[in-house]
Amino acid sequence: MCIDGRHQTRKECALDIAQAWIIATITWLAVVSPGADFAVVSRNSSLFGQSAGLASSVGIASGCFVHVAYAILGLALISQYFPDFFEYVRIIGAGYLIYLGVTMVRAKADGAHSVHVSGQQLSNWRYFRMGLLTNSLNPKTSLFVISLYSQVIGPETAMDSKILWGVFIAVSHFIWFGAVSLFMSTPVIRTQILQNQRVFNIMIGLVLLALGSILLFKNDLGV
Repeated sequence: MCIDGRHQTRKECALDIAQAWIIATITWLAVVSPGADFAVVSRNSSLFGQSAGLASSVGIASGCFVHVAYAILGLALISQYFPDFFEYVRIIGAGYLIYLGVTMVRAKADGAHSVHVSGQQLSNWRYFRMGLLTNSLNPKTSLFVISLYSQVIGPETAMDSKILWGVFIAVSHFIWFGAVSLFMSTPVIRTQILQNQRVFNIMIGLVLLALGSILLFKNDLGV
């Protein structure tokens, strides 16, 4: 009995283990590569604290399930009934990144000091939602998940294994961005960034504007 619970030969088990290592490696390389998710978590953690960063991280991890869902349902089915689906994802995702970028560039420097404990629950929901939208509308994550499921995990893989790999992808995102949140929200880092909050907001905003503009003017997702 091997990874997926089926009775297999030693050779089949070795192939499954090798495939698992490949999937895990590809997943972590994709997770740690810089992008919109990293920019959002870094900004929220350093300006609004650890809870804001962790809430954003949970949102990003939750967004992974959106991509996993349509990867499992099948690209052929989506293409048949919603031929422009990925084009809409690209346009909406680009628009959202541009919106975030403009908002951050225009943000006032005293915004980080206006957060009150009584409003923390509402604030955390806001940061969760920001992470969720940033990831679920991120074509980069779409391409990664679609490629992983279609080319590495494969259509012949059992459904329970596909779901478990989806959980692994989401958990991997949370572990990485949770670590980023903890680092960026440390007192030393926060103090430095808060002292230069306006510049930091502009830098992160410009990064998101650039990412959004690149996505907006791309012809397609390449899928």
